[in-house]
Amino acid sequence: MVAPKIQILMAIGVALGVVQAGPISIRADKPSFDNKATCKSAQCKLTANGIISDMDPSVDPCQDFAKFTCGGFYKKNDIPAGRGQIGPFDFLNENNDRILRTIVDPSQGKTPKAPAGDVAAQNNIKKIQDLFGSCMDEKAISKVGRKPLYDEIQKFIKSFPVSDSPVDKKTLSRTLGQIAQYGFLNPGFLSLKVSVDFNNPEANMLTISESGLGLASPNLYRDEKTVEEYRVTVATMFQTVLGDEDVAKRGKPLTPKDIKKEWADAAKDAVDFEIQLAAIRTTFSDMLDPKNNRRLVTMEQLNAMTPSIDWSIFLQESFPSGLKYNGPIIASSMIFHNKLEGLLKKTASKNFQRYFTWVLIRSLSENLAQPYKQPKVNFDRFTNGISAAAPNDRWATCMTVTNTNLVHITGHYFVKAVFKDNSRQEALAIVDNIISSYEKNFPTLGWLDKTTRDGAVKKLKAIVKAIGYSTENPDEVSAKSLDDFYRGYDVAGKDYFGNQVRFMRWTTAKAFAALPLPVDRDAFGMSLTTVNGFYSASSNSIYIPAGILQTPVFHFENPEYVNYGGMGTIGGHEIGVSPPSPPPPPFFSISQFR
Repeated sequence: MVAPKIQILMAIGVALGVVQAGPISIRADKPSFDNKATCKSAQCKLTANGIISDMDPSVDPCQDFAKFTCGGFYKKNDIPAGRGQIGPFDFLNENNDRILRTIVDPSQGKTPKAPAGDVAAQNNIKKIQDLFGSCMDEKAISKVGRKPLYDEIQKFIKSFPVSDSPVDKKTLSRTLGQIAQYGFLNPGFLSLKVSVDFNNPEANMLTISESGLGLASPNLYRDEKTVEEYRVTVATMFQTVLGDEDVAKRGKPLTPKDIKKEWADAAKDAVDFEIQLAAIRTTFSDMLDPKNNRRLVTMEQLNAMTPSIDWSIFLQESFPSGLKYNGPIIASSMIFHNKLEGLLKKTASKNFQRYFTWVLIRSLSENLAQPYKQPKVNFDRFTNGISAAAPNDRWATCMTVTNTNLVHITGHYFVKAVFKDNSRQEALAIVDNIISSYEKNFPTLGWLDKTTRDGAVKKLKAIVKAIGYSTENPDEVSAKSLDDFYRGYDVAGKDYFGNQVRFMRWTTAKAFAALPLPVDRDAFGMSLTTVNGFYSASSNSIYIPAGILQTPVFHFENPEYVNYGGMGTIGGHEIGVSPPSPPPPPFFSISQFR
């Protein structure tokens, strides 16, 4: 991936020629567009050297501009084994990970220290250390074995009695709600989330989507070889988690010949249900039809479309205690709901129990010791084309977990480490100036009618700019705000599995609790170490986290024209050409910078 380097060089010229709508200098001693003096600071020398060393000046740019700008980069770097590309953004990701590791991993000797008397900072740091430590303590994880997951499943089984008859309506509805509380990426066959009301962008609303498949695509259920491998994996995991034998004491992995009939039968029922679920999934072309996609429905309509589900019980069980939601509901696919009822009516409660048990196993087994999750890990690597022998550094896994569960606290210390001085103000000034240039240019575009031009200018003026980090809900600069934000998430130093389950329940409840509240257009929904920029069409907001505002994309001490060439392309892209794409859970919809 060499596009960022080309973008920087080309955009420098654009910045010099176009982005002159207003002054943006933050510091008087900083080289600006009108300052002809050569920048000779240490940072400018580093930036210039980086650009020149990646070029190949011996090439005629009129013959091969890519090689002229990036030929030096080609010579210096090879694509590593096991990766499909290498480029400046990859290096930036790696550097951000190195910084993040110093924040969460005490073995690096650089973890943050709380100021004396700052109780909030002490609480925040302790949460980081306890979560990372519980993840790294593989001896403790091995000692508890499969019991935490086994206990979760036994609680579920007791609440879901089985028979050969169709499932009881109240039992199914209550179970769907209990599953929804976990906030799984692939929950029971219906997924709930909070999104922006497309008729009222100031309000949150509930969206119901089709979900529940264990394979990555419905098409994979037509591949007999993949399905057979999947069945064997499911059966092996059933026996590993619920069987009489503790596989950690076995000394060797289970083989297909070792699988008992009861677990093979359970796997067959669970996978067969997924096959039928995949068969009724809405096709891509049908999802593009507005008559089928994202329709507003009432509770009564949902009950009429799927009478096997009591939607009031389902939602009551899903939501945090005390939450009452009477607002609009979006059904992602009307076709799916009509087909789903046919599947529900013909499925025995025994099959549902086995399917939901597999949902719990596939979603929570990752938090167990290696012997109890290995069959699924091997299958996931197989389907993703990754060698089973590929290394997996535990510290990297635990760093990701900590940065996911405590994303605002790790972001707080990441910003302290790399996003100093007036970086945020200057980055915001660049975005403001680009918006101002758009606004100045729109009236000159004769191919736009007046209504469109006026609407574009109005939209430009209304854009929310979330740059660097969040200052609300929570304020990522304030230790107290972060302590308050995470107060409901309890982290125990010796309970990794429990930490993960509590996080899933806490973050899901927090997302649902936003339903009666106005849309928070300023809140960041991603890690601050993310090397990317985002635009939310539903809230008309730009999000550019601190993670991408690093060298070579941006540095506060660079001349303005260099920062425009790097960060300006990202800001301009989010303003003008961001395409729609799936949102990251749980807070808002976004479009990725590509």
